Amino acid sequence: MPARVLLVEDDEPIRTSLKELLRSEGYEVIAASDGLEALDILRRTSPPPGVILLDLMMPRMDGSAFLEQRRAEPELRAIPVVILSAWLHRGALIAGADYVISKPIDAQRLMEIVTRYCGPGTGTPRSDFPRFIVGE
Repeated sequence: MPARVLLVEDDEPIRTSLKELLRSEGYEVIAASDGLEALDILRRTSPPPGVILLDLMMPRMDGSAFLEQRRAEPELRAIPVVILSAWLHRGALIAGADYVISKPIDAQRLMEIVTRYCGPGTGTPRSDFPRFIVGE
C-alpha cells in the first residue's frame, strides 16, 4: 500500500499540480480544499496519512485554525504537518507545524520532505515535472 499524504490547499491549480506530482512519485493523495474538510477526512480515514501538507490562507477554516483544532485531538496530534504558504509565518512552527515550505513550491524539496515523513514512494519520479509549482 502506498504511503498516504493529506493535501489541504484551496487553490485548485496548485492542488492539482501537487496531487499529480505526489501520485507520480507513488504516494496516495487525499485532497481537501480547506481545514474543515481536512478534519472531516482525518476523522474518518484509516490508516492516517503519513504527513499533512497544509496551506495557511483558506476559506472556512484556515491553516492556523486547523492546527489549533488538530492539537486538541490526540489522535491527530501525532501526524506531522508541513505548511505550504506564500506568507511565511514565524508562529507556524510554534503553532504545531513541523516544517514550512514557501510558495512557489520547490518540487524537489517538497519530495525530500514528504519522503522524510512517509518513506519513499512507489512510483518513478517524473523528469518532466516543473521545478517550481505556482498557482494562477
